[in-house]
Amino acid sequence: MNNNKKPLFEIPNLMKGIFISRPNRFIGEIKYKGHIETAHIHDPGRLKELLIEGAEVLFTHSRGKLKYYIKAVKVNLEWVLIDTALHSKIAQKVFGLLPEFFNMKEIRKEVKIGKSRIDFLLDGIPLEVKGVTLVRDGVALFPDAPTERGARHVKEIIEHHGILFFLIFRKSKSFSPNFEMDAKFSENLSEARKRGIKIISVQISFDGNWIHFNGKIPLSDF
Repeated sequence: MNNNKKPLFEIPNLMKGIFISRPNRFIGEIKYKGHIETAHIHDPGRLKELLIEGAEVLFTHSRGKLKYYIKAVKVNLEWVLIDTALHSKIAQKVFGLLPEFFNMKEIRKEVKIGKSRIDFLLDGIPLEVKGVTLVRDGVALFPDAPTERGARHVKEIIEHHGILFFLIFRKSKSFSPNFEMDAKFSENLSEARKRGIKIISVQISFDGNWIHFNGKIPLSDF
């Protein structure tokens, strides 16, 4: 992996608190200035190794129904972004840093392809973005929960000769589908690789203020 970090953008107005619990997929309880507050969680994944009681979190004020919005959680001295709403913005910034893969003239967002809505259409080529927050033994794994939608997205990308783009949000040496968690998604990703579909995985880090691009990481054998 290339260790020359390149800043992408800053997340302003962050506050720090302590994670307490997760009543449901989209709500977290946090302790801030001695009070228990509710905060939005935009990542529907399980995040079991991240959102544990006592973990530090960074959050902002929310424009939605809840008062706050969790952006990142600290695990082993590493800030991990868990705001999936940022994926599209991060990906678009990284496109410009990888001219060997992306040299497009037209970028369209949220385009219907087949039975799915795909994140980008780059000069007519569909590209789907996935964020990865689970790491085991140095290997980044996706997904951390079963995802029928994700498996369908991979099928659509195969059928339309697109690109799969994985944003790895924790330190890792390589990327692999999580066969143990979701066999269907993993089998589809393996099929995509065998058919020559472009699968790109990149390392993204967050220092508590700025999001950085750290370079590509290799795919594991799958």
